[in-house]
Amino acid sequence: MKAIALGVRFSLELCILASLVALAAYLAVPIPARVLFGLASCAAVAVVWGSFLSPKRRYEIGAAGRLILEAGMFVGAALILNYVGSTKLAIALILVAAANKVALALIP
Repeated sequence: MKAIALGVRFSLELCILASLVALAAYLAVPIPARVLFGLASCAAVAVVWGSFLSPKRRYEIGAAGRLILEAGMFVGAALILNYVGSTKLAIALILVAAANKVALALIP
């Protein structure tokens, strides 16, 4: 059961990156700038996630710090999705992320 919850969590992490790509595509700038923004923002978020939130993280910021950072990333992704016109996806992202967080906390 925990493997399923961890798989959902990984999918949610990819959704955060997909929201950044959606924002890059939505911007009214030349295509090379969109591509650069998409790549740079995805790389930055991946580095932060890997450094502070992954199971093999390099830096320990405590449970409260991880919760705040993780919630901030999901809320940010939801705000981006809402901004680009995908309100239903934004709501779904938050609901699934919250349910997954609870499931991971309850599963031994």
